[in-house]
Amino acid sequence: MRAIPAGPHTELVARYVADKAPGAEFTPGMYQAMAILDDNGQFCAGVVFHDWRGHDVQISCATDTSAAWRPHIMRAVFGYVFKELGCVRCTSFTTKRNKSCRGFLEGLGFQLEGRIRQGHDGVKDALVYGLLASECVYIQEPTPEALEAPEGAGEGENEGVSRANGAEPKAPAELGFW
Repeated sequence: MRAIPAGPHTELVARYVADKAPGAEFTPGMYQAMAILDDNGQFCAGVVFHDWRGHDVQISCATDTSAAWRPHIMRAVFGYVFKELGCVRCTSFTTKRNKSCRGFLEGLGFQLEGRIRQGHDGVKDALVYGLLASECVYIQEPTPEALEAPEGAGEGENEGVSRANGAEPKAPAELGFW
């Protein structure tokens, strides 16, 4: 898996995310995107960075495979948000009923910050999640202890999985931050 700037495919990635995440709308020319490619170089997920305000950016993502959200991919996503863009926070929205997305966000370290009444689609409420750069485990320099292989490392698919707030991110087959 690898994350790359979408470049000339930015609109295609945004369309993919919007199709998978009902309610997500991106204003042409007002967002950037990252394409996630599988080990065979095939597109398998997308991340859209939108509504940038200098100190904050919203992120929306979608995938057909939970394998897309490996720790090194999340380091690339949050490295772009916090290091490249220089944001101090990022924001994501979802609905109360989208429990898999909420679990995914919480597993990444996002905090539930509030509810916007009828803010999702004019009917459903939107839940606001935020992640501060100071809380993001994916951009922190590892301690010498963290570099040591944990007990059971090398056993199975989750080798070296980073955990935020003690929880492993959950990624459903179809995931949208909206």
